[in-house]
Amino acid sequence: MTNVITGAASSTPSPGPGPGPALRWRVEAVRPQDGPVLDGLFARCSAETVRLRFFGRLRQLPRSYLDAVLAGRPERHDAVIAYPQGPFPPDSPSAYSSCPAPVGLGSLATEWADGPGAAPYPCPLGELGLLVVDGWQRRGAGAAMLDVLFDRARARGTRLVSASVLPGRQALLGTLGRRLRPVRMSRATDTLTGVYRLDPAEWTEAGDGGSGHGERGGHGGRGEPG
Repeated sequence: MTNVITGAASSTPSPGPGPGPALRWRVEAVRPQDGPVLDGLFARCSAETVRLRFFGRLRQLPRSYLDAVLAGRPERHDAVIAYPQGPFPPDSPSAYSSCPAPVGLGSLATEWADGPGAAPYPCPLGELGLLVVDGWQRRGAGAAMLDVLFDRARARGTRLVSASVLPGRQALLGTLGRRLRPVRMSRATDTLTGVYRLDPAEWTEAGDGGSGHGERGGHGGRGEPG
């Protein structure tokens, strides 16, 4: 599976490649042999980017997470990586590389509505996670990975997707709220979680009266993920 998608250029200066023309992105499914590729991507992320993604200060990708994304079972844990395809600024190292390194990792872990601790929804729930290397954030990598992950999830019959964020990363929920219809927003300590519909089906939760809004904690943020 390979998709080439045009992402939006950033209008805000950033380290690394910086602003420029709209980039094209190649998004591919993670393969079982991609462990070193993902380790390299993680190593190029700042400690703050890692903290916001994994809710902690980590020195390497969590082993259980890495094993799950490398297993190649999209019905359980789908994962994709994003490669920039240019156009690149003339002074960018990527301009002289025939095969730029990947700069984004996206995953959708499916929680099935069976057994202890099952999600309180009448269908599988996909939990979203995005990691984009500093300097490539807000250049369209996150949006490109979302498009592919959502298309793959819909094809498997997944109807709901969730994302949990720490303060400082609400832009992801803002993006999801513009792409998908919110079902529920909730807070736990300093974590904000949103649940969204991938299809137009109407899901009713206790307390939302069928409106699809449920218990709303509110979400903000501008721009796109990654």
